[in-house]
Amino acid sequence: MSCYGIDKSDAAPHDAAFMKLIWRRPPRSKIIVFDRYATQGLIPILDADTYSVFENRRSVLHIVALLHMLVRGRASWRDYCISYLRLAKARIVVTGIDSNATFYTLKHSLPDVRFIAIQNGIRGNGSPVKNGDLWTMIAESPHQPPTVDIIATFGRAHSRQYERHVRCRTVEVGSSRSNLIPVRTPAQRHARKRIGFISNFSGQPHEGIFPDGSASPIAMYLGAREVSAREYFAADATVASMVADICNANGWDLHILGRRTAEFPHERAFFAQTCGRVAHEFFAKTSEESSYQRLDACDLVVSIDSTLGYEMIARGTRTVFVAARAMLLGGEESRQFTFGFPGAFDSSGAFWTSSVDRGEIDGMMARVISMSNDEWQRISGFVREELITFDADNRKLRAAVLDS
Repeated sequence: MSCYGIDKSDAAPHDAAFMKLIWRRPPRSKIIVFDRYATQGLIPILDADTYSVFENRRSVLHIVALLHMLVRGRASWRDYCISYLRLAKARIVVTGIDSNATFYTLKHSLPDVRFIAIQNGIRGNGSPVKNGDLWTMIAESPHQPPTVDIIATFGRAHSRQYERHVRCRTVEVGSSRSNLIPVRTPAQRHARKRIGFISNFSGQPHEGIFPDGSASPIAMYLGAREVSAREYFAADATVASMVADICNANGWDLHILGRRTAEFPHERAFFAQTCGRVAHEFFAKTSEESSYQRLDACDLVVSIDSTLGYEMIARGTRTVFVAARAMLLGGEESRQFTFGFPGAFDSSGAFWTSSVDRGEIDGMMARVISMSNDEWQRISGFVREELITFDADNRKLRAAVLDS
């Protein structure tokens, strides 16, 4: 799971080669789910007969909505969305793609409809395209101010960030996806400590990383700054290699949790060339639940800057952050990779550091893995209050959507 800016996995897929035209009128629904993606925490709380899904992509088009738009003398994707929602008689429109800038413009034309966005990633200034991050895009929109009724956020620091950019009411619900996955505490711990390392690697065969790389050498943009894949993933390579050595020296088992499925073999290859000399197990993602379940069973989790790392703290798992990406990339535009962003915290603390000094990381891991449960709960409590809460079964989100 990527956590910063608008990740390619967050946005609607690229238009398909073949367009699907739908001739029937958009179905009338009380609730419209705006895009099928990132709805793992949303769909299960809705009754099947109360909602329908709007396919937010130009490869699936309703002819009636197109005609409705054209009769109005309009011809933009925003206008198509508005026509669809009017025809569907939507009362509530909810999206799990909080990085969709268009969503924050729709309220202007549909003031009687309630719009709800659910945060599914930490929002900085990173994007696959230059200046394509959410904050830049909504600031440049002619439909001002960006407005929705509710944004369901991870925690208070994120609520404050959204409130600075969007006219809205916020409610802190944590990760809607994690909230619906039961926490599985193992009945007994393994003889050897188990360390889970969270991968942030894209899974692509980037030029500059692989000798026969065929994917773009560019990983992302931080505002207007171009960042190569080699620069961006240097943090993952450095920290993974160091953690592998620490695990080997301490007799701990290292489990690397993949971000992608087995259909992306270059993620496994990346860690094989990074820390293959040290025994480790790599687990490709097999389902939305698989990473959470494997990390629940670990004695300690290591994260660089993944949302999943914060989710694990919310779930009660001991987690340390080695926030090396901000330090290695440098520059103010890299602040989004510091621990606790968008909050402001020291560069090092009881369970986080921005250093790549092996002694410091080794000591931090050993200290956290050996402390009592009471001490861990005490020192990590601010994360669950400020950065990401845990709300089992999404009770708060259910109330925010269904009581609207």
